Amino acid sequence: MNKKPTIADIARAAGVSLATVSRILNNKPDVSEKTRKHVLKIIDEQGYTPQTQWQQIASGKSRTISMLYPRDYAAFNPLALQFIVGATEACEERNYFLNLITKSLTETSLLGMYRSGQTDGMILMELRMVDWRVELLRQQQLPFVAIGHCEDNTDVSYVDLDFETLVMNAVDHLFNLGHRNIGFISIVPDSKRKRYGPTVRAAEGYYQASVKYGLTRFFRETYMDLADIKLATLSMVDEQPQITAIVTANDAAIAGVLNAIQTLELRIPEDMSIVGLTTDQVAEIVTPPLTAFRFPSRSMGYQAGQTLIDRLEGVSDEIKQVLIQPELVIRGSTGPMRSTPQEVQIVSGYK
Repeated sequence: MNKKPTIADIARAAGVSLATVSRILNNKPDVSEKTRKHVLKIIDEQGYTPQTQWQQIASGKSRTISMLYPRDYAAFNPLALQFIVGATEACEERNYFLNLITKSLTETSLLGMYRSGQTDGMILMELRMVDWRVELLRQQQLPFVAIGHCEDNTDVSYVDLDFETLVMNAVDHLFNLGHRNIGFISIVPDSKRKRYGPTVRAAEGYYQASVKYGLTRFFRETYMDLADIKLATLSMVDEQPQITAIVTANDAAIAGVLNAIQTLELRIPEDMSIVGLTTDQVAEIVTPPLTAFRFPSRSMGYQAGQTLIDRLEGVSDEIKQVLIQPELVIRGSTGPMRSTPQEVQIVSGYK
């Protein structure tokens, strides 16, 4: 079995000092280019480090992709974790590292990550319809891919779920079951993000479906907090007791909606049908199992990572814009509309 070479072996073979090899390994500038190339050649020949490590040094690339998922806006749950898992899988297949960033960046700090060599490219998440990060990186011609998309997607590669079609399909399903009074719970991550992409598109889908079938719109917009979601649902059903079905296109809203229906002592689906968006695992543990659209977050993270790495390695300069069509899985939380609306019990103390 061959002994693994040490830094001393590299220095001896290259005819330089240990300090010189160390400076080259740490990418310090105070070494001549001729010496640097010579030492890197010896490193390659001796197999001192994994192939990818010395190639990073030689090329000046970090072989690191950063995923910007600011915790101030994001809901970290099993579904969100799958974005990260998918992107990590894409990176591991191509010998890249994934750096998860959960803090909000400024323009200076975002550009600084590229200029300092901390990252080769970015995966942007939690996009607004007009997003300054997209505008800045596009203007600077820096490599990035978005999970989500904006109003203007010129020269931007992205992967997203078609939220507008998703809500339209949810209303189609409920209408075909006989429901004519369908409520919609819309989630805004925070007061600064009224133009959050999925929220805007889901609301547009609800509007279009209501026009298509001539339905009265019963709409509540609320923040992501569980108590706020529950209160919004209680308020909507209290004011409009003729509602027999509720749709939400945000996975974080499901618990609040179900909690409100339980508080009102309504039966699912006999008194109220529910359609949501979540993973199969979560949908199956709800009682009754939730009729829900699959959110392929793992696949979306993987596609974003592969698309970005293809660009970084010159495999493809093609702008890829992937809009995934929603897939509805019908389970026990939806059923035919009840023959007559049930009187909703007024629950004191929730207002």
